[in-house]
Amino acid sequence: MSDRDHGQCLTDETLTEYLEGGLEPAVKAASEVHLISCDECRNQLAFFMRVLQPDVTLEEANSVKAIAAQWGKKTDNRAMPQRKLMFPRLLVALASVAAVLVISVMLVWIVRERAAEPKSASEVVQLLLTQNRPFESRMAGEPHRPIIRTRGSESPGVSYSLLAGEMTRLSANSHEMGRFYLLQKDFGRAIPYLEIAEREVGAGAAVHNDLGVAYLESGNAAQLEKAGSEFLHALQEDKSFAAAAFNLALFYERTNAGAQAEAQWKRYLELDANSDWATEAWGRLQGLSH
Repeated sequence: MSDRDHGQCLTDETLTEYLEGGLEPAVKAASEVHLISCDECRNQLAFFMRVLQPDVTLEEANSVKAIAAQWGKKTDNRAMPQRKLMFPRLLVALASVAAVLVISVMLVWIVRERAAEPKSASEVVQLLLTQNRPFESRMAGEPHRPIIRTRGSESPGVSYSLLAGEMTRLSANSHEMGRFYLLQKDFGRAIPYLEIAEREVGAGAAVHNDLGVAYLESGNAAQLEKAGSEFLHALQEDKSFAAAAFNLALFYERTNAGAQAEAQWKRYLELDANSDWATEAWGRLQGLSH
């Protein structure tokens, strides 16, 4: 099986973070899918397992000695001159077997764990949304997280190139791929996918909302007005679609339509009065009033 068949190989950093338990859930799931398919990455993983824990513990050494002693009892006395070499060779052999067993057990565990991994591209995006809020506006189905302000270049901390293969494996549709690239702020890819999704039969409020977010956050002045139209279209599809109501108020703020923004925040709070999003909306409304 070639690399193209099972996606981009894992980096050394990803493999070590996998062993140390430092990967995000969605990246961990994608890594495990890849490890099942890729002999090269499994071999590299085995190497890192030995590097990260190179020493033989006292218990392991005693076990090996006991096995060597039992082996010695069964050999003929004439083989005594070779016994000096037996232990090192046996240790190497047992270490090799142990490495194979560890990898085998790990693969069995990975296969079992796949029952808990994302079953769809939509679930992958949703997992990413639980880890990261990319911008002030609100994607469909996005759980509330505070905005984290950073200086300089942003490091997403997520291997999106690895997850791109997972999205393909899970047969992501246009809306899902658009959302995936939107999370990365890759507007050049996100917008075309979302525009395709909007033209598809049955495109609902979520599609219009997410396309509006892409237009709003792209930084392209020519697309800014189109963002407002998409949020309004989403609310025409579903008057209670809270994400579009939130984003429309934010759109009015950014276009310096203060009175409309204030009125829209109030409308939003009529839809949602108690969530963390509502707390944020209330703060914005208070800011407009002062």
